[in-house]
Amino acid sequence: MRILWARNIHSYDDFRQLQWESGELSDPFLLPDMERTVSMLEAFGRDKRAIRVYGDYDADGVSATALMFQGLLWAGFDHVDYYIPNRFDEGYGLNTDAVAQAYEDGINVLITVDCGSSSLDAAELAERLGIHLIITDHHGLPPVLPKAATLVNPERMENPNRLSGSGVALQVLRALLPGPLPEWAYGVAATGTVADVVPLTGDNRRIVQRGLHALSSGSVPGIQLLLGDRLRTPQDLKVDDLGFYVGPHLNAAGRMGDAKPAVSVLLSSTPGEAEPFVRELQEKNHLRRQLEHDILNQALEQVAEYSRAELPPFVVLAQDNWHHGVVGIVASRIRELLKRPVAVIGWEQDEGKGSARGIQGLNLLKHMATHREMFLKLGGHPGACGFSLIKQDAYALSLTLSRSLPPQAREQRYAADMVDVRIRAEDLTPAILNELRNLEPFGHGFERPRFAVKGIARSWRTVGQNQQHLTLTLERSALRAVAFGQGRQSTGMESGNAVEFIGELMANFYQGRETYQWRIDKLLEIRAQRKDWRKLVRWEKPSQHIDGRVVYVVGTTRDQRHLAKELSAMCFDRHWDYGMKAAYEEMLRRSGTMSVIVNQWGLWPSLDGWAQHVIWLTAPLSHECVAMAASILEDKGVMWIDPRESGDQVLRKAARLTPARDTLARWWRQGKLGRHPLIVGQRIFEELELDPRVGPHVRRQLSDSPSYERAHNRLDEIRSSWQYPLVRWNQET
Repeated sequence: MRILWARNIHSYDDFRQLQWESGELSDPFLLPDMERTVSMLEAFGRDKRAIRVYGDYDADGVSATALMFQGLLWAGFDHVDYYIPNRFDEGYGLNTDAVAQAYEDGINVLITVDCGSSSLDAAELAERLGIHLIITDHHGLPPVLPKAATLVNPERMENPNRLSGSGVALQVLRALLPGPLPEWAYGVAATGTVADVVPLTGDNRRIVQRGLHALSSGSVPGIQLLLGDRLRTPQDLKVDDLGFYVGPHLNAAGRMGDAKPAVSVLLSSTPGEAEPFVRELQEKNHLRRQLEHDILNQALEQVAEYSRAELPPFVVLAQDNWHHGVVGIVASRIRELLKRPVAVIGWEQDEGKGSARGIQGLNLLKHMATHREMFLKLGGHPGACGFSLIKQDAYALSLTLSRSLPPQAREQRYAADMVDVRIRAEDLTPAILNELRNLEPFGHGFERPRFAVKGIARSWRTVGQNQQHLTLTLERSALRAVAFGQGRQSTGMESGNAVEFIGELMANFYQGRETYQWRIDKLLEIRAQRKDWRKLVRWEKPSQHIDGRVVYVVGTTRDQRHLAKELSAMCFDRHWDYGMKAAYEEMLRRSGTMSVIVNQWGLWPSLDGWAQHVIWLTAPLSHECVAMAASILEDKGVMWIDPRESGDQVLRKAARLTPARDTLARWWRQGKLGRHPLIVGQRIFEELELDPRVGPHVRRQLSDSPSYERAHNRLDEIRSSWQYPLVRWNQET
């Protein structure tokens, strides 16, 4: 119930709208200009007019192109072809050269899909040449609309139906063709809908529900061949398969220049016909991933340079010759790390083409349109934009786009990990799993539920070619948990360890049977620790000259900043949000940076095996803290600790930072007066589902708050470690 309520499902009728039995899509004639569009197309069919479908080069665009082209053939049109512009030669949208070419080819009617709303010059030329222009699109509208015969775009509605480009094309065919459409149409429309990351609610949800059934039954042979071994049984196709595998392959064709193979995969009537096009998509996707890797490395280096001053709330990154086909993917990757809107630009001589990605609560297109004078072209929708502009300083652009950013968008990066449900591992019953299964499909706008899970580790092992993944079994739970890329966390694990993580429930298929497992996004309680840390320690001050990759550990922000200036080293700032931390970790793994400074009271880097030396310039908090620092060392690394350091300051500060009952009571009273408690207090109140500004409240146990428990456990381990002076730590067992 809590999951549904958070997704604005507040009644039984709302709940029924999620179910497969909820009925057909909305009436297509509710879309603007639909009736006139159908009348015109019927007349063009009777007159045997030559029609060209003009699409876009992304996955939604090629899906919409295939849909409209095939649908017009079903409708009986004899003279139909399609055209996809080249990303590099022509750019996004309907262009004047393509209109002129259509005129030379004897085309009477141009139908755009997933584009055209911002193509004013091309529309004007089409009118002069006597070409009938029908625009079907879903992107944001410019201040002046193009001169087209019709403009079918849900953005023109008072309450827009957030369809994808392929969703709009599907509605046109539903209005044009008598009787139900073949299931192939829903499979293709679902592919474009998921790939374009539109909200998976309303009509979009119905399209995807029906489309998954169609794809699972093999209605689109090209997609079935592309999925290959991923399609383990006819019933197991999920939204994730479309979003993380099919979509990127369809996108790769356009990103590398020619999107026609992607259309051909969708239009192929047999696997044999699709096979050469599928192979071409796989090759293009491999090349795309290589380019993305290189540009992401360079972009992260720019992030590091920006943050030496102050990372702007809106980040713009740019460089000469960055491949225009992958700047959008790189923007998405960095947006996820920084929790900020991000734009990435590739300059070519005096101009550049870029792509931007937004964050929750920000209408990105509307925001960027307030600076329309900066752009030569600008188009997109609330979550993503494409643009071109004259070459200029990227950091200055960052500051310009940051100044007018709404306050709620600025605060996004400080948001804690949001979870739908906090649960003990043993409390997840088969009945709950069945209820969650009935809520499928999940996607953008109806996200897969996130859980904060507490349990006890029964066993674990590392898997993968380089043992990079960690799998766990938990006591009194039949579900396995998998933490991808976190294999080094196993170094600190023992049977009976308390485990806490944030994760999602994912379907897993083995020997034709569907089971569920936890996919761990973030391990909260287990920290990578080396049991053999004492063997790595030299109990002395380090020599003056230390070569290699070094992590310096300090105890105050003042010491950290002073040392950073002295060494020109990178700091892991205790005030960073997790997005900045993740971005720096990623950049460190990819760059040649040699020195890092960590405040032991703040965020620790997750850089297992990165450093050759760890140097303590303060007294360590505890044995566990030293063991965690040791995990940063490579196998032959050395840790330096001065045994004369005293723990007095550490103990006093630890006690001061640990929230006691009377401290929480004081913060509660302040909260009732409208003041904000410290971050740890605010998190504890959130975990207990308490808000001092709203009442009445149900009495809760502080032990129900993982943050409260962790804080007091840490205080206990600090006090336990300091029962002996530091000089004796190397003698303890």
